[in-house]
Amino acid sequence: MMHSARNGQAAVFALAVTLIAQAPVPVNAQPAPASPALPDTPALPNVPALPNVPAPSETRAEILTSGRSSTPRSVDVIPVGQSIPPTYSGDLLRNAPGFSWYVSRHYALQTDYDAARAEHLLVLLELAYPHYVELFGSELPGIESRRMAVIYASSIDSLRTVLLADGIEWNFGGGGITYERFNAAFNYPSGSLQYHQRYIMLHEAAHLYQICLKGTTMTTPWWYYEGVADTVAHHVWDETDRRLTMSVVDKPTVNNWYDQGLEQYRASPFTASDILAGRRGGRDLGFLLVTYLSADPDRLRRFRLWRDELFRLNLYGAHQAESDRLIDELFGRERLDADFKQWLDGRTSTFHYVDWGWEQDADTLISYGWPQTGEYSQTDIRTPPGEPANPGPLVMDYPRRPRSPLVEPSQRGADEPVIGCLVGFSRTPHAGVAGMGLGVRDRSFVKVLIHEQKKLIIDATALGGEKTELAFSDEFVLASAPRMEIGLTICIAKDRLEVTARTGTAAAPSQVTASIPITTEMRDRLLREPVAVLSRDGRHAITPYVD
Repeated sequence: MMHSARNGQAAVFALAVTLIAQAPVPVNAQPAPASPALPDTPALPNVPALPNVPAPSETRAEILTSGRSSTPRSVDVIPVGQSIPPTYSGDLLRNAPGFSWYVSRHYALQTDYDAARAEHLLVLLELAYPHYVELFGSELPGIESRRMAVIYASSIDSLRTVLLADGIEWNFGGGGITYERFNAAFNYPSGSLQYHQRYIMLHEAAHLYQICLKGTTMTTPWWYYEGVADTVAHHVWDETDRRLTMSVVDKPTVNNWYDQGLEQYRASPFTASDILAGRRGGRDLGFLLVTYLSADPDRLRRFRLWRDELFRLNLYGAHQAESDRLIDELFGRERLDADFKQWLDGRTSTFHYVDWGWEQDADTLISYGWPQTGEYSQTDIRTPPGEPANPGPLVMDYPRRPRSPLVEPSQRGADEPVIGCLVGFSRTPHAGVAGMGLGVRDRSFVKVLIHEQKKLIIDATALGGEKTELAFSDEFVLASAPRMEIGLTICIAKDRLEVTARTGTAAAPSQVTASIPITTEMRDRLLREPVAVLSRDGRHAITPYVD
């Protein structure tokens, strides 16, 4: 994003991955060159105990972390009212009308949301904390006695209120901002997507961690401090298991820096050197460079050495020459550019957002169902049924739930490929249409849809084919009522497109099958082109099974 100076403090702005870091390792250690002074930071004296604010050591945050995923075992979230907890902000934060403080082990949250929302936000931050420690290579000094301050307002107006209480005038159009010197992250919900709201906070908390660790982000390049914050905040949330997976590369929800960066590369190629020198910029490019540097164990080791040496030198606003020297020494510039190009040329984003709007819960996409520019809310899935699955560590790299028994196993690349999806109507029962598109070219495709939980539609008229509708029996509709879920299994046979709709339970399923004829030309398109999830006039849950 950008930096500015207001009232003597620098600010890191965000909409808000990074892959990850460990303990510092010196590289060609040498005396640090003279550099401008770091911004003034609040004094952090010994922290006095407050009667109703438990010490961090008295506040549980038991997190089960496995790779890039974290699940809470026991996280204490304690309301402390108007008592301002000891934080890395020193005495610079004030109370504001309508706002209260809550604390967890590592964070102090000031918010005008209710207690349930405060608990959710602090659990998310505690789930993220181990990943920030790994990302930046060390735990924060003093974290045993003070907390990081995060302010989350329920609206832009209430955020202005709390900022004014702290002596800051709000003049930024994004959803999050982290002020140096204040050592605090400020957020408000700048959009309706819950993914985006989580993303901004997780992004800002990464800036906050770096600032509390080093006093500033300005001893590292822009592509680094924004790139790592965007990378680590690229996440998938599982509401059922309360599992947060961070540093996800290949996921569907927007902002999707992976897809956007690859689209930009295809349109106007760039090199690693272009990003490192600032000749090409943007959040998506920083994301791609950080992801590339982190995706291979040897590159990650060198990337950590680069980070640790810049952290040691701590050159405020004067880091470019040392950064360039370290990049040349650790990677070799020509080799880095060649390898980065080869890596980009071999990448494909599985998901491409087309029309409003989609949330993600584990591996389920949840539509808003009221498109802005086309007939359907649409997200493309670039997994042509005719191509064999090509798994890899950066392909849909998040935990997925077991396949529903209402959908048959997918078989991409087979003589008669099979894909499918599970469609849920529980958020808007008996409303709208949802399902999949096949043979996708922009907004043209074969539609396989469930209409209002009442009938199956197969429509190939966009490709010059036939359309058929099959009304569900009363028994089928009744069987779907408890969970309001219907599975679609789609087989691209030699001369027909065959669809099975199944509901009920694995022990007592109810199913119907319908098909339409397809020509050789239509079949070739269905095999070669992407698929899509589609929704209209309802909030539908669609779990695709395509790989």
